Amino acid sequence: MREMRKITTAIIAMFAPLAASANPACVVCAAAFAAFFEAARIFGVKDTAIAVWLGAMWLLLWYISVKFFERAKWDFKGYKTVNAVLVITTVPLTYSYVPWKAYMYFGVDAILIAMIAGALAFWGSQALYQFLKRKNGGHAHFPFEKVVLACAFVLAASLIFNYLP
Repeated sequence: MREMRKITTAIIAMFAPLAASANPACVVCAAAFAAFFEAARIFGVKDTAIAVWLGAMWLLLWYISVKFFERAKWDFKGYKTVNAVLVITTVPLTYSYVPWKAYMYFGVDAILIAMIAGALAFWGSQALYQFLKRKNGGHAHFPFEKVVLACAFVLAASLIFNYLP
């Protein structure tokens, strides 16, 4: 019993936020994203619907790495481009675990299109959030609005790709 209490306390301490913020680039959230992919596949979600979330995660990883560079004061010319290239080089890893079926939309690989759609959905949600925040006097309408918008946009894109033939 005492050992279980120690384990529970350690787990809570690891995941307890030090400062609550509505940052859509929470590293724990990105890890949860990654764990979701295999679970979704087990439950029978199509690879293209999973790829939408993967595209959003890549944009999120780019954002996290750029913020890390800015906090570490590693400013050099082209650091955002370098981070984008590093994130994009992980694209071939996607194909290492996807059982290859030639899904094609308009003659282009469906998984790649879904990844781009996921990144665009995430980017669009953040652009909408900034617009709504500006209209509301610089404040969010409700707590974690930024995260809710991101999840809603990516979920909508994912549902579209899940039900496409």
